[in-house]
Amino acid sequence: MSKLALQIKELQVEPGSLAIFWLAQAGFVYKTSSGTTVYVDAYLSDCVHRLLGDIEYGFKRIMPAPLDPEEVEADLVVCTHSHADHFDYDAIPVLAHNPGIHFVAAPDCRAEFEKLGVSEDRYTIIHEGETLTYGDVRLTGTFADHGDLAPEALGVLIQVGDITVWQVADTAYRPEMWQEIFAADIDVIIPPINGAYGNLDGIEAAKLAHDAHAKVAIPCHFWMFAEHNGNPAQFLDACAAYAPEVRPHLMSQGELLVYKK
Repeated sequence: MSKLALQIKELQVEPGSLAIFWLAQAGFVYKTSSGTTVYVDAYLSDCVHRLLGDIEYGFKRIMPAPLDPEEVEADLVVCTHSHADHFDYDAIPVLAHNPGIHFVAAPDCRAEFEKLGVSEDRYTIIHEGETLTYGDVRLTGTFADHGDLAPEALGVLIQVGDITVWQVADTAYRPEMWQEIFAADIDVIIPPINGAYGNLDGIEAAKLAHDAHAKVAIPCHFWMFAEHNGNPAQFLDACAAYAPEVRPHLMSQGELLVYKK
């Protein structure tokens, strides 16, 4: 078992805290004090390169996978849309062999589960504004604008006790669509910063962290593919300029952050 998989498995989270691991790209793992483990947008294979290998560069992953799909021990695996770096076409069939895993996914993922032969009782489709509760975790689908290639893409609010994390997921900057979220008590915001394919760049991500009145901002969606861009230094500078009240937290791959209110 890899070091990271073992750390996630053995970690004991104190009550009132939430453990957050970054897997790279847009992938995160959350673990609660009761042991509930949630993976969101985990990209654990090199399927994007396999699927797009006939074009220049082919979106080859630069960061190696921090653990193997066979090592994943999770209660929930969440996919915010069907792009292959969020809905891992090579990892999901492996994850589906684990009967303890249930999938929660955006509407455009239904057809992809069917293609992979994942039975309907193994996944739940979540819609914008809908809240699902699994043990001590509540998941709420949030608005995302990822363009015409993923019109059903979502973000997700992860709520554990009085801690709220907003994993913004792939989206453009649409503050007018998030006023209800801005009025909520957001502890941690996780925006993309790659500034390509319709996503927020580092400056927009910092502005969104300010809009959301977040306490901590963790950037993601950078340095996985050469074609995706992403400048974490720009994000850090932008937080100082546009969101000085927010604490930016740049994570390395496999790093753990334990958030306590």
